[in-house]
This record gives sequence, C-alpha cells and structure tokens, in this order.
Amino acid sequence: MKKKILLVAVMALLVVSAFAGKVTIWSWRTQDAEVWQKIEALLKSRGQDITIEFTAYAPTEYDSKVNLALQTGTGPDIVYSRRLPGGRTQVLIENGLYLPISDHVDLTYFPQASLNSVTWENKVYGVPFAVQVVGIYYNKDYYDQFDLKEPTTWDELVANAEVLKKNGIDPFFVSGKEAWTLTMQHAMVGVSILGPEWIKDLTEGKTNFLDPKFTDVNKRLNDLKIYYQNGFMGNSSVDQDASFAFGQTAMVFYGVWGYQTWKQLNPDINVGYFMVPPITTDQKPYAYTYLDGAIALTSNVKNMEDSIEILKFCATPEFGTIFAGVTYNIPAVTGSTLPPDPVLQEALEVYSNHASPYVYWVGSVFTTQKPSLYDDVLSPGMQEMYAGKLTPEGLSKMAQDAISQWYPPLMNK
Repeated sequence: MKKKILLVAVMALLVVSAFAGKVTIWSWRTQDAEVWQKIEALLKSRGQDITIEFTAYAPTEYDSKVNLALQTGTGPDIVYSRRLPGGRTQVLIENGLYLPISDHVDLTYFPQASLNSVTWENKVYGVPFAVQVVGIYYNKDYYDQFDLKEPTTWDELVANAEVLKKNGIDPFFVSGKEAWTLTMQHAMVGVSILGPEWIKDLTEGKTNFLDPKFTDVNKRLNDLKIYYQNGFMGNSSVDQDASFAFGQTAMVFYGVWGYQTWKQLNPDINVGYFMVPPITTDQKPYAYTYLDGAIALTSNVKNMEDSIEILKFCATPEFGTIFAGVTYNIPAVTGSTLPPDPVLQEALEVYSNHASPYVYWVGSVFTTQKPSLYDDVLSPGMQEMYAGKLTPEGLSKMAQDAISQWYPPLMNK
C-alpha cells in the first residue's frame, strides 16, 4: 500500500512538474506568435521563468476546437475569446468554462466601453486585446497615378472604380469564398449609407429590414460587383492579401489587421484608408469598429499562478506597445505607444472620433440568438445575392423573416 501511495505521489509530482512554468495559449490569430515570443523573453529577463506555448488555429475552426477541448478537459490555460454580447462566449461563461479575472487583474487602463464587451453579470471575463477598424484600404500609388481623390460620396467611389477599370486595374478584390468577409462588407457600408440613427431605429423596432433603405444597401453592393476581380466568388482572404500587396488590385473592403500582412508581403506598398462614403456630402461618414476579443482564463487551467501573471501583463500599456509594434493593430489598452505609421494613426483617429455607436453585425443584438443576422442571414445571403441566386429585395426579406422569429421589436412588423 505504501508503494502504491508513493507511486501516485510521484506521478502527481511529475504531472505538476510538466506544467510548471509553462502557459498554453490558443488563438485564431497567427500574426500574434511574435507577440508572445517577445513577452516570454521580456518576462524571463525580469526573472519570471515562464514559457509560453502559443498555438493558432484557422478562424473557421477555432471556436469549435475551443468548445470541444474545454468540455473534455483538454484545453489550454488561456484562450483568445470572442467579445460579448454573443452566443459563443456567453455559453462558455454560463457553463463555467471561462473564469472571471476581476479579482486578479488591474483593469485601470481600459475604457468602460471595452470592459462592457467582456463583462457578464458584473464580472470581467478576459483582458481586451485589440480594437479593429474596418473600411476601404487602397493603393495610394494607383490613386496618384490616375489623379483620384478619396471619395466623399458613394457615386464618387463608383466613379473611381470606373477609372481604374478602364485602365486595366481591378478596382476591388472581394473574397467571395469566405462569407464572413461579405457580411463585414455589408456592415461597414451600412453604417455610412444607413447611418447610426437608422440602425438605432432598427434596434428599437421603429423600422425593419424591409425598409427600402436597407434594400438600397443590398442593391448598391450588388451593382458594385462589376468592379470586382473575375471569379471573385472563388477567392479567399489569403488570395486578397497577395493581390492587394503586390498591386494587382486597387482597393479592398477590410480591417486594419490586414495591414501587417500587406507590409510583410511587400514592404514598399503605399496604403491609404477611408471610411465607406455615404450617399450625399451632407451625411457624415462612419466607421464600423469593434473590440476584437479578449485574452481569457479557462477552467482547464493547469498553471494558474503563471497564467494570472500573463493576464496581469496583458492589462498594461507595455503589452499594448509590444502588441501594436508587432501586429500594427490598435491595442485595446490605453497609454500604449503605437508605431509612427500614418495608416495606424488614421485608424486610431477614426476609432476615436468616427466610430458608429450603433451596428448590426458583430457586437449587435442581432447576432446573439438563432437565426443570427451574421451566421444565418448575411453570410449565406450575400453569397447567394452575389451569385445571382437572390435579389436585393430577397435578402431584405430573408433578414426580416429570420430576426422577427425571436427579436420582439421586429415581430409583427
């Protein structure tokens, strides 16, 4: 019996030793690998013997992998979590698979707006890591070559596209194979064309998806596809990055997270940014922005002490400076130093002064239940509309039929 007890004790000690000093982190962001290498080196230089094992999965597979791993007890210490509100993160919290960090981490450097996106029942579940700014990123050399100006109206945007097309340049590269990029495109166009007040009215049930204004957005996007690259429905965001970086296309509907990749592929690329222009000059343009997510502690944590130390560091401006320097993303933590890059500085200015206060994509009430406007309407609907299988009016009806099933303000409208 004594031998058995000793054997169990030795095995337990070996298990503990295997995880001592190592913290495992999962993410959907491959571009963050260097961030964690730098953080590990910094912590070790300060006498904290912590080894960080960072693993990134494809964004389309990530959520299901995390869900399954945490439920089976095979998950990591820390994960990148999606923001709230949203069914994916909320369910994990309700099932106890994410742990609150409020009692362990000083969150002084975060504005309340960011913390709202990671708070559930007055407890904070993660350290916000990035703010994303989406819009139209363009090749400034082409704009200079053809004497084009940043458009202030939708018609000016179309006119620019016409000039580029006549000169043999693909005006836009669109990743039609990846539905999420199309829903994001719709969301960023909507905040400027419809405006935040219309979206607020939609949220309150004062209008609905059958409003001609919503159908007009669908129609404008459908009409714009003549300026997309040939075979755009078969292309991915990886194809887009290469095409845009090497000057094969002039503009992309995308987010600031792509900037790092474009610069890595082609350090000489000259990138500009503008918000999607509204219909008329008397309308104010808005940008779709959102908190990308948070760095969260899981119930599978094996190295609690060192995981908490990492989360504490993630809540400091020093983390934000490293994160921005590597990824060229805007850190969620305030007080950080950003690289002196004009595109990054403009994205930060847009986030600070032109972010739409109301949205209908990620971060909205319309994505919190099923059918979701994101997953079940705009994702398949935009692909079907672009493929000629659904009319702009049909997409509006699809949205209204889906959301009115469960969202009280739109019922019986």
